[in-house]
Amino acid sequence: MTNPHDIIAAAFDAIDALEGTVKAWAHLDRDAVEAQITQIAAIPPDRRGPLWGRPVGVKDIIDTMDFPTEYGSPIHAGHRPKTDAAVIAGLRSAGAVILGKTITTELAYFTQGPTRNPLNPDHSPGGSSSGSAAAVAAGMVPLAIGSQTAGSVCRPASFCGVVGFKPTRNLISLAGVKSFSPSLDTLGVFARSVGEVAVMAGAMTRNHWQGSAADEPPRLARFGGPEAQMATDAAHAVVDAALAGMNVGQADRSAPFDTLIDLQLRIMRYEMRRESAHEVRTDFDRLSPAYQQLMKDGEEISARDHVDDRIALMQAREQIDRLFGDAEILVQPSAPGEAPLYADGTGDPVMNRAFTLLGLPAISIPCGTGPNGLPLGLQLAGKPYRDSTLLRVAAWFERRLTA
Repeated sequence: MTNPHDIIAAAFDAIDALEGTVKAWAHLDRDAVEAQITQIAAIPPDRRGPLWGRPVGVKDIIDTMDFPTEYGSPIHAGHRPKTDAAVIAGLRSAGAVILGKTITTELAYFTQGPTRNPLNPDHSPGGSSSGSAAAVAAGMVPLAIGSQTAGSVCRPASFCGVVGFKPTRNLISLAGVKSFSPSLDTLGVFARSVGEVAVMAGAMTRNHWQGSAADEPPRLARFGGPEAQMATDAAHAVVDAALAGMNVGQADRSAPFDTLIDLQLRIMRYEMRRESAHEVRTDFDRLSPAYQQLMKDGEEISARDHVDDRIALMQAREQIDRLFGDAEILVQPSAPGEAPLYADGTGDPVMNRAFTLLGLPAISIPCGTGPNGLPLGLQLAGKPYRDSTLLRVAAWFERRLTA
């Protein structure tokens, strides 16, 4: 199927059939989509980009000139940006069709929206990129954009049984993206295969990643640390099975890598309070109780303490080679377990916080199921700017797990 009209029609057919249950979309506009198809149809074949005619879902914290951008909050209802975010402009240049805006949690934090897990609507799709992960898992779009400040690419990917890739921090421009924690915020990609996320992320970063599998088993190390104690037996079991027969080392989690979770939490809380100054000043009472508490927690962290935390972060990032040792790739579960019940929230990003804090490229690939029959994920992380290596290793594991 190479005709963009047919591709988009199939996407809307899936949305029409499933959206009433999944609720992945904040905004859809078929007229805006038709206008985009008309534009890309006029591009000569020899000038078509790598995403020509491919429909993409966009998390509703990213500015789009032809769709509202409301950040998952009634405070910003009806907000219409005048320009695209840099990443959206780049995707359009690569031939992608922006199908619509996907649901995010309130201001990309933990108060979830209406989106349900397509594999079992009684369960959460994760957060805060819930709509993007669910839309791909439901087959509504082949590609979608999310973002990760703690664990909102790898965790939803794991819960929904798709591939989620967060590149090295700052490889993708954040111009035109709602800022929450500039030290941590990173855009990422959802798709159904490593090859697809590689092409999508490559277009977004102007690289030429293809996601071809590595030729031999990589040098691996388990990440370990306090996170390992928080994962379920089932989450560990599928990772153990994926690593069976391989020589796997252990990452060095001594200082300064023994307090990464607390450091990520403090930096996130301080910066989210700072970046939400407008909402706090003008609409505090319209924020959810959970977001109000986040703002109070952030207010209690002093500017001096935040400087100390940033220094600690800088020191940790400078010693990443020691963390990896001889390994190319760090390994651990993508989430503590299966997707929780929808009523119990979006799940814990504890398995992702450290990789986000350190700015490492990270990817979650489907890796078996848990006791409730819902997906579990294998999470891999590479050294900064070694995204291509990470993708090739992920493709190697994908081939191993599906053989």
